[in-house]
Amino acid sequence: MNALKSFPLLLLVILLSLSTSTEAFAAATTELTPSIQAAFDLTAATADGPTRIKMTNLYNDLSTLKMQYNNREEQIRTLHYNNEQTLIAVRKQIKEIDLETVAQLEATVKSCKQHYQPLFDQYNALNKRIKIAKGLKNKTLNTVLQAQGDAMKILVQLARKEISDRQNQLNAAKQTRTRKITYARKTLSGIDSPQVSIKSNKSVVTSLNKRISADWSDFKAAIRKQNLTLTTQSLSSLVSGYRQIATHKQKIIELEQKISAVIANTRKQII
Repeated sequence: MNALKSFPLLLLVILLSLSTSTEAFAAATTELTPSIQAAFDLTAATADGPTRIKMTNLYNDLSTLKMQYNNREEQIRTLHYNNEQTLIAVRKQIKEIDLETVAQLEATVKSCKQHYQPLFDQYNALNKRIKIAKGLKNKTLNTVLQAQGDAMKILVQLARKEISDRQNQLNAAKQTRTRKITYARKTLSGIDSPQVSIKSNKSVVTSLNKRISADWSDFKAAIRKQNLTLTTQSLSSLVSGYRQIATHKQKIIELEQKISAVIANTRKQII
Protein backbone atom coordinates (compact mmCIF):
# COMPACT_ATOMS: atom_id res chain seq x y z
CA MET A 1 0.00 0.00 0.00
CA ASN A 2 2.80 2.47 0.86
CA ALA A 3 4.48 1.68 -2.44
CA LEU A 4 1.24 2.50 -4.29
CA LYS A 5 0.88 5.81 -2.46
CA SER A 6 4.41 6.82 -3.33
CA PHE A 7 4.00 5.93 -7.03
CA PRO A 8 2.79 9.43 -8.19
CA LEU A 9 5.71 11.07 -6.39
CA LEU A 10 8.11 8.51 -7.88
CA LEU A 11 6.70 9.23 -11.34
CA LEU A 12 7.15 12.95 -10.74
CA VAL A 13 10.82 12.47 -9.78
CA ILE A 14 11.42 10.36 -12.89
CA LEU A 15 9.80 12.94 -15.18
CA LEU A 16 11.81 15.78 -13.74
CA SER A 17 15.07 13.85 -13.83
CA LEU A 18 14.51 13.09 -17.51
CA SER A 19 13.87 16.73 -18.28
CA THR A 20 17.05 17.80 -16.48
CA SER A 21 19.38 16.30 -19.07
CA THR A 22 17.38 16.49 -22.32
CA GLU A 23 15.59 19.77 -21.72
CA ALA A 24 18.12 21.83 -19.78
CA PHE A 25 18.03 24.64 -22.31
CA ALA A 26 14.23 24.60 -22.51
CA ALA A 27 13.94 24.81 -18.73
CA ALA A 28 16.45 27.65 -18.62
CA THR A 29 14.28 29.57 -21.05
CA THR A 30 11.05 28.76 -19.18
CA GLU A 31 9.71 26.30 -21.71
CA LEU A 32 6.52 24.59 -20.61
CA THR A 33 7.47 21.12 -21.77
CA PRO A 34 5.26 18.01 -21.51
CA SER A 35 7.31 16.82 -18.51
CA ILE A 36 6.76 20.17 -16.74
CA GLN A 37 3.05 19.97 -17.55
CA ALA A 38 2.85 16.46 -16.14
CA ALA A 39 4.69 17.47 -12.97
CA PHE A 40 2.43 20.47 -12.51
CA ASP A 41 -0.70 18.37 -13.04
CA LEU A 42 0.44 15.94 -10.35
CA THR A 43 1.01 18.83 -7.95
CA ALA A 44 -2.29 20.53 -8.79
CA ALA A 45 -4.13 17.26 -8.24
CA THR A 46 -3.18 17.38 -4.55
CA ALA A 47 -4.81 20.80 -4.04
CA ASP A 48 -8.36 21.58 -3.03
CA GLY A 49 -10.81 22.83 -5.64
CA PRO A 50 -10.29 26.63 -5.38
CA THR A 51 -6.52 26.31 -5.09
CA ARG A 52 -6.38 23.94 -8.05
CA ILE A 53 -8.46 26.34 -10.15
CA LYS A 54 -6.21 29.26 -9.19
CA MET A 55 -3.07 27.29 -9.99
CA THR A 56 -4.48 26.08 -13.31
CA ASN A 57 -5.51 29.61 -14.32
CA LEU A 58 -2.05 30.93 -13.47
CA TYR A 59 -0.42 28.13 -15.44
CA ASN A 60 -2.66 28.84 -18.44
CA ASP A 61 -1.86 32.55 -18.16
CA LEU A 62 1.84 31.71 -18.09
CA SER A 63 1.46 29.54 -21.20
CA THR A 64 -0.32 32.35 -23.05
CA LEU A 65 2.19 34.97 -21.94
CA LYS A 66 5.10 32.72 -22.92
CA MET A 67 3.66 32.34 -26.42
CA GLN A 68 3.14 36.11 -26.59
CA TYR A 69 6.74 36.58 -25.39
CA ASN A 70 8.08 34.48 -28.27
CA ASN A 71 5.86 36.17 -30.85
CA ARG A 72 6.87 39.66 -29.75
CA GLU A 73 10.52 38.66 -29.61
CA GLU A 74 10.31 37.50 -33.22
CA GLN A 75 8.49 40.67 -34.24
CA ILE A 76 11.18 42.80 -32.56
CA ARG A 77 13.95 40.86 -34.29
CA THR A 78 12.29 41.31 -37.68
CA LEU A 79 11.63 45.03 -37.19
CA HIS A 80 15.13 45.67 -35.89
CA TYR A 81 16.78 43.76 -38.73
CA ASN A 82 14.72 45.57 -41.37
CA ASN A 83 15.48 48.93 -39.76
CA GLU A 84 19.20 48.21 -39.62
CA GLN A 85 19.32 47.19 -43.29
CA THR A 86 17.21 50.14 -44.43
CA LEU A 87 19.26 52.51 -42.28
CA ILE A 88 22.47 51.37 -43.96
CA ALA A 89 20.93 52.01 -47.39
CA VAL A 90 19.52 55.42 -46.43
CA ARG A 91 22.80 56.63 -44.92
CA LYS A 92 24.55 55.65 -48.11
CA GLN A 93 21.91 57.49 -50.15
CA ILE A 94 22.40 60.61 -48.02
CA LYS A 95 26.12 60.59 -48.77
CA GLU A 96 25.34 60.27 -52.48
CA ILE A 97 22.81 63.15 -52.64
CA ASP A 98 23.54 65.19 -55.81
CA LEU A 99 27.01 63.66 -55.83
CA GLU A 100 26.80 62.90 -59.55
CA THR A 101 25.57 66.42 -60.33
CA VAL A 102 28.46 67.99 -58.42
CA ALA A 103 30.96 65.63 -60.04
CA GLN A 104 29.69 66.57 -63.51
CA LEU A 105 29.94 70.28 -62.75
CA GLU A 106 33.46 69.84 -61.34
CA ALA A 107 34.43 68.04 -64.54
CA THR A 108 32.90 70.86 -66.58
CA VAL A 109 34.84 73.54 -64.67
CA LYS A 110 38.05 71.59 -65.04
CA SER A 111 37.46 71.03 -68.76
CA CYS A 112 36.59 74.68 -69.27
CA LYS A 113 39.81 75.83 -67.55
CA GLN A 114 41.87 73.39 -69.60
CA HIS A 115 40.16 74.54 -72.78
CA TYR A 116 41.02 78.21 -72.21
CA GLN A 117 44.46 77.73 -70.67
CA PRO A 118 46.25 78.05 -74.06
CA LEU A 119 44.45 81.37 -74.60
CA PHE A 120 45.56 82.61 -71.18
CA ASP A 121 49.11 81.48 -71.87
CA GLN A 122 49.11 83.35 -75.22
CA TYR A 123 47.67 86.45 -73.59
CA ASN A 124 50.35 86.42 -70.87
CA ALA A 125 53.08 85.96 -73.47
CA LEU A 126 51.65 88.81 -75.55
CA ASN A 127 51.62 91.14 -72.56
CA LYS A 128 55.27 90.35 -71.92
CA ARG A 129 56.07 91.24 -75.56
CA ILE A 130 54.13 94.49 -75.24
CA LYS A 131 56.11 95.37 -72.14
CA ILE A 132 59.41 94.63 -73.91
CA ALA A 133 58.31 96.56 -77.03
CA LYS A 134 57.58 99.63 -74.96
CA GLY A 135 61.18 99.66 -73.87
CA LEU A 136 62.32 99.58 -77.51
CA LYS A 137 60.26 102.70 -78.27
CA ASN A 138 59.08 101.26 -81.59
CA LYS A 139 55.73 102.92 -82.21
CA THR A 140 54.74 100.69 -85.10
CA LEU A 141 55.50 97.51 -83.20
CA ASN A 142 53.81 98.91 -80.11
CA THR A 143 50.68 99.76 -82.09
CA VAL A 144 50.45 96.30 -83.66
CA LEU A 145 51.05 94.48 -80.40
CA GLN A 146 48.63 96.71 -78.49
CA ALA A 147 45.91 96.05 -81.08
CA GLN A 148 46.50 92.31 -80.73
CA GLY A 149 46.43 92.68 -76.96
CA ASP A 150 43.15 94.59 -76.98
CA ALA A 151 41.53 92.00 -79.23
CA MET A 152 42.78 89.10 -77.14
CA LYS A 153 41.75 90.86 -73.93
CA ILE A 154 38.10 90.66 -75.00
CA LEU A 155 38.44 86.92 -75.63
CA VAL A 156 40.15 86.44 -72.28
CA GLN A 157 37.40 88.36 -70.47
CA LEU A 158 34.72 86.19 -72.13
CA ALA A 159 36.65 83.05 -71.23
CA ARG A 160 37.05 84.12 -67.63
CA LYS A 161 33.35 84.93 -67.40
CA GLU A 162 32.43 81.51 -68.71
CA ILE A 163 34.73 79.86 -66.18
CA SER A 164 33.32 82.07 -63.43
CA ASP A 165 29.73 81.21 -64.40
CA ARG A 166 30.49 77.50 -64.38
CA GLN A 167 32.30 77.82 -61.05
CA ASN A 168 29.28 79.64 -59.61
CA GLN A 169 27.04 76.80 -60.81
CA LEU A 170 29.36 74.33 -59.10
CA ASN A 171 29.38 76.33 -55.86
CA ALA A 172 25.59 76.59 -55.90
CA ALA A 173 25.27 72.84 -56.47
CA LYS A 174 27.64 72.14 -53.58
CA GLN A 175 25.65 74.43 -51.30
CA THR A 176 22.40 72.75 -52.35
CA ARG A 177 23.92 69.33 -51.73
CA THR A 178 25.16 70.37 -48.28
CA ARG A 179 21.73 71.77 -47.42
CA LYS A 180 19.95 68.59 -48.56
CA ILE A 181 22.35 66.37 -46.62
CA THR A 182 21.99 68.49 -43.49
CA TYR A 183 18.19 68.40 -43.76
CA ALA A 184 18.12 64.64 -44.34
CA ARG A 185 20.46 63.95 -41.44
CA LYS A 186 18.40 66.18 -39.18
CA THR A 187 15.28 64.20 -40.07
CA LEU A 188 17.12 60.92 -39.59
CA SER A 189 18.30 62.05 -36.16
CA GLY A 190 14.72 61.45 -35.12
CA ILE A 191 15.74 57.83 -34.54
CA ASP A 192 18.14 58.79 -31.74
CA SER A 193 15.53 59.18 -29.01
CA PRO A 194 13.68 55.92 -29.84
CA GLN A 195 16.99 54.07 -29.93
CA VAL A 196 17.86 55.32 -26.44
CA SER A 197 14.40 54.30 -25.20
CA ILE A 198 14.80 50.86 -26.75
CA LYS A 199 18.06 50.34 -24.86
CA SER A 200 16.34 51.41 -21.65
CA ASN A 201 13.43 49.02 -22.17
CA LYS A 202 15.76 46.18 -23.12
CA SER A 203 17.69 46.76 -19.90
CA VAL A 204 14.48 46.41 -17.90
CA VAL A 205 13.59 43.24 -19.83
CA THR A 206 17.02 41.79 -19.06
CA SER A 207 16.50 42.41 -15.34
CA LEU A 208 13.02 40.88 -15.48
CA ASN A 209 14.38 37.84 -17.32
CA LYS A 210 16.85 37.29 -14.48
CA ARG A 211 13.99 37.45 -12.00
CA ILE A 212 11.96 35.04 -14.10
CA SER A 213 14.90 32.64 -14.19
CA ALA A 214 14.94 32.62 -10.39
CA ASP A 215 11.14 32.22 -10.23
CA TRP A 216 11.35 29.38 -12.72
CA SER A 217 13.85 27.55 -10.51
CA ASP A 218 11.49 28.03 -7.56
CA PHE A 219 8.57 26.74 -9.62
CA LYS A 220 10.41 23.57 -10.65
CA ALA A 221 11.50 22.96 -7.07
CA ALA A 222 7.93 23.49 -5.87
CA ILE A 223 6.33 21.00 -8.26
CA ARG A 224 9.13 18.53 -7.55
CA LYS A 225 8.21 18.68 -3.87
CA GLN A 226 4.49 19.13 -4.59
CA ASN A 227 4.59 22.30 -2.49
CA LEU A 228 1.29 24.02 -3.24
CA THR A 229 2.16 27.33 -1.58
CA LEU A 230 5.50 27.75 -3.33
CA THR A 231 4.00 26.57 -6.62
CA THR A 232 1.27 29.23 -6.43
CA GLN A 233 3.69 31.95 -5.36
CA SER A 234 6.25 31.17 -8.07
CA LEU A 235 3.53 30.97 -10.73
CA SER A 236 2.11 34.32 -9.62
CA SER A 237 5.57 35.89 -9.80
CA LEU A 238 6.25 34.33 -13.23
CA VAL A 239 2.95 35.64 -14.61
CA SER A 240 3.62 39.09 -13.15
CA GLY A 241 7.12 39.14 -14.63
CA TYR A 242 5.96 38.07 -18.06
CA ARG A 243 3.20 40.69 -18.05
CA GLN A 244 5.75 43.39 -17.28
CA ILE A 245 8.01 42.07 -20.01
CA ALA A 246 5.07 42.09 -22.44
CA THR A 247 4.53 45.77 -21.69
CA HIS A 248 8.17 46.65 -22.31
CA LYS A 249 8.38 44.52 -25.44
CA GLN A 250 5.30 46.24 -26.84
CA LYS A 251 7.01 49.57 -26.20
CA ILE A 252 10.09 48.30 -28.05
CA ILE A 253 7.91 47.24 -31.00
CA GLU A 254 6.30 50.69 -31.11
CA LEU A 255 9.71 52.35 -30.90
CA GLU A 256 11.07 50.21 -33.75
CA GLN A 257 8.00 51.14 -35.79
CA LYS A 258 8.67 54.80 -35.01
CA ILE A 259 12.22 54.34 -36.26
CA SER A 260 10.83 52.76 -39.44
CA ALA A 261 8.63 55.82 -39.99
CA VAL A 262 11.56 58.23 -39.49
CA ILE A 263 13.69 56.29 -41.97
CA ALA A 264 10.82 56.26 -44.48
CA ASN A 265 10.37 60.05 -44.16
CA THR A 266 14.10 60.55 -44.65
CA ARG A 267 14.04 58.40 -47.79
CA LYS A 268 11.18 60.48 -49.21
CA GLN A 269 13.29 63.63 -48.79
CA ILE A 270 16.21 62.03 -50.58
CA ILE A 271 14.12 60.84 -53.50
